[in-house]
Amino acid sequence: MQIIHFTNKLIESTPKMLFVQLPVVHIYAVNTTGPKDPKLYVCPVYKKPSRTDLNYITVIYLRTVVPPDHWILRGVALLCDIK
Repeated sequence: MQIIHFTNKLIESTPKMLFVQLPVVHIYAVNTTGPKDPKLYVCPVYKKPSRTDLNYITVIYLRTVVPPDHWILRGVALLCDIK
């Protein structure tokens, strides 16, 4: 997983790169009731690589070039710490 800096979209990473740093993400609360865009990938965020409910934080909606199912099948997630 990699983010293209000039379009801010999720793309494939270079071969054999397991972890890629995500640019700084600013998160703020917004009160909405409208439907979510189906073209956005709902990416889970975890504290550590162990993907358990104890390490789960939230989700982040990421724009993507390919359909979101592509990233779901690859198991893409954001990790706050890779150690």
